Amino acid sequence: MLEIRHITAAYHKDYPILSDINMDIGGGEKVVILGRNGAGKTTFAGSIFGLIPIISGEIILNGLDILSFSLEKLHSLGLGYFMQGAPVFSQMTVIENLRVSAGSIGGREFSSRSEEMRQLFPILNDRSFDQMPAGSLSGGERTQLCIAMSIFRRPELLILDEPFAGLSPANATLILQILNAYQQDSGATILLIAQDRKMAIEFSSEHYIIREGKIIKENN
Repeated sequence: MLEIRHITAAYHKDYPILSDINMDIGGGEKVVILGRNGAGKTTFAGSIFGLIPIISGEIILNGLDILSFSLEKLHSLGLGYFMQGAPVFSQMTVIENLRVSAGSIGGREFSSRSEEMRQLFPILNDRSFDQMPAGSLSGGERTQLCIAMSIFRRPELLILDEPFAGLSPANATLILQILNAYQQDSGATILLIAQDRKMAIEFSSEHYIIREGKIIKENN
């Protein structure tokens, strides 16, 4: 599904953050990339979405070279992205945030997908949150909302950058359950970037490590 070929990413060509990265991810797989702070995990995720300059290499999604594609085009091709820190539109309500993530989806389809999200996410199942400003949510609630926004269009490939960061063990377990439920229902491919090895092992048996600008497959 996703082929990464000889990717070198850097803000300056003489100081690469990632160097000659190669990776294949098949349809329906659950893959985890582990690494310490500063190892390049967020750079790797951002490079797939065109947010980090690519010096050389190719990123192929279902046969298409996507390096020059806009974010909206990537979303239309079935990519979803949870950004580190769970950013939301703070002044907008929870439902307004979902409407923004829906893009051109409206009417009955929006209502249908909203109901699907309510079944997955406790914060959405409790309708008292609907008109609450997203900026007033707790960290765990905001993470739920941000993931719901990431999967609202039912992406075939979902990339999540540190979704467990800063969460209590109970909230981290809840997020893990939500991701597993979404993957089982949709058959989506999920690439999870994390520091928490325990959560990573619970999520998938396919692990990679970013170290010194390289991605290395970890033997289980």
